[in-house]
Amino acid sequence: MENTLNQEQFNHIKEAAAEGFARAQFNLALCYHHGDFVEKDFDEALKWYHKSADQGNMNAAYALAMMYYKGEEIQRDMEKAFHYFEIASKKGHTMARHYLAECYTFGQGVEQDFEQAAVWYTQAAEKNNLDSMVNLGICYTEGLGVEQNYEKAFYWFDLAAGKGYAAAEYNLGLCYLNGEGVEKDEAKAVDYFTRAAKQELSDAQYTLALCCRDGIGTAKDDEQYKYWLEKAASHGQEEAVELLNA
Repeated sequence: MENTLNQEQFNHIKEAAAEGFARAQFNLALCYHHGDFVEKDFDEALKWYHKSADQGNMNAAYALAMMYYKGEEIQRDMEKAFHYFEIASKKGHTMARHYLAECYTFGQGVEQDFEQAAVWYTQAAEKNNLDSMVNLGICYTEGLGVEQNYEKAFYWFDLAAGKGYAAAEYNLGLCYLNGEGVEKDEAKAVDYFTRAAKQELSDAQYTLALCCRDGIGTAKDDEQYKYWLEKAASHGQEEAVELLNA
């Protein structure tokens, strides 16, 4: 909420929140959280976030979920984070759906469940969440929670790569390199590895280095090999570090 309130508007929000209106409760929480027209008071903000979220306000639920997820202003609690991600997700909050899927993927705050992860990645991906597109593509590549399907994996990687997303470009490159979901094309693989590498994605830098070393999809080039290997190592890519130190 932008800090454009006047006293009358703030009083109206406060009154509506006290009367039980969830949206007003969320807005009042924001006021206390950020010190908009009132002195900052995190405990008071937390109280109103909870009141609003418990009535199903998806923005309040997501805000609470992220607080418990990050543990920056409150003690980290993944069970509570999962609970509020779930509330927000069921109300249609796209980012909440992505994080809910991650909770299921890694068993954070809930028992690990790849099928549920794929369900929520799908819902977020269909709303153009790029991280979910990539993660859903990986689910289809590895058969996690869904039947393995390289064509569907390629579809989601390609969709996100079309928006310039580095992780998608890298995975799309792997599809072309291995001929998974698409006809094998090493030159296209190198093109996508290069796009991702230029965005500082270390795995892409390492893979591109190997392509330059071995002449896969491009001419052998020791100078480019060393350049991309050192770039990957500088970002802590373990295989690159080991290769440099060998």
